[in-house]
Amino acid sequence: MNILLSDKSLITAVLLSVILTGCSSADEPQSMGDNSPCISDSMVEMMSIEEVMEQPVYNHLLLPGQITVNRDRVYRLYPTAGGIISDVNVRVGDRVEKGQVLATVQSPDIAEFTRDKRSAEAEKSIAERNLRLAESLFESGVYSERDLLEAQSSFERAEAEVERIREQQLVLGIEDGESVYTIRAPESGFVVERNINPGLSLRSDDGHVFEISDLRDVWVVANVSESDIRKVQNDTDATIKTLAYPDQSFTGEIVRLSSTIDPDRRTMEAIIELPNPNFLLKPGMFANIEINAEVADSNPAIDSNALIFDNNEYFVVVFSDPCNMEVRPVTISSRTQNKAFIETGIEAGESVVSNRQLLIYNKLTANR
Repeated sequence: MNILLSDKSLITAVLLSVILTGCSSADEPQSMGDNSPCISDSMVEMMSIEEVMEQPVYNHLLLPGQITVNRDRVYRLYPTAGGIISDVNVRVGDRVEKGQVLATVQSPDIAEFTRDKRSAEAEKSIAERNLRLAESLFESGVYSERDLLEAQSSFERAEAEVERIREQQLVLGIEDGESVYTIRAPESGFVVERNINPGLSLRSDDGHVFEISDLRDVWVVANVSESDIRKVQNDTDATIKTLAYPDQSFTGEIVRLSSTIDPDRRTMEAIIELPNPNFLLKPGMFANIEINAEVADSNPAIDSNALIFDNNEYFVVVFSDPCNMEVRPVTISSRTQNKAFIETGIEAGESVVSNRQLLIYNKLTANR
């Protein structure tokens, strides 16, 4: 957290009179002058002094977003024929197993399918009888081998047609002897969308009626402002927090960046894939996304707590020894939650005060 100065309070002056001493003290380091006080050994022990290190620069972004289903792992179920919905057995959020009946539809189109099935079965029966007859006549020498092969070919075509219709019947969920068909779950998962209700009329071109997703992993859709697009890249790690679990962080990485900009919000979508083994994250939850993206440059880096903000400028207290300290203005190139990358003002290898620096700053700037 930056330290913001509004004034030089009387309390600060009193504290300084205790911890900062002049050169007249016999048992502490001597002052280098009125404007260069020495500080006591006990104060040095209470301070936090850190060495400035050259580090790769990270762009720290805090982005709003929302939990959604993983669109690569969503199953959309469409009606196979028109009709009237007689039963709907699940609601949004229900867990379903593979093959479970989700809905039943009464359909006049099933009657035509049933006729086709009966016709195919009848043709197969005729072809089978013809084949037996051809085999008998071939053995008795009446039929040639060519006649037998033609009978075998006709039976095989009729048998293949019956098998095709049976497979289609299984896929469409059509029950034998019924004028209804069922809509079943293709995989185990959760119902994330339902667009039908009992009693409604359904057409085959009405669009999908259910969406199923296993939710073992989810997407977090982050909204990246236009000015920050250049700072976001694929494969960058991201930390996600939600209102539902404020004390828990979830970690994922950016897997996809949108190629378009939302014309209303002027944002680009960044997709973060997130494991969700315990199903804690629900589609529709709001999320706060933190991204630290490394860039090519490197700068001197310090703890953000070392910064002092005064008169619309940032300063740090540079520490050489208890009697040699200096206030310097600095220019920040980038910041993360805990680090500040400095463009000008300090160099790698120097030391700055990152705790109790405000008292020293007030003393060193008192005569300005």
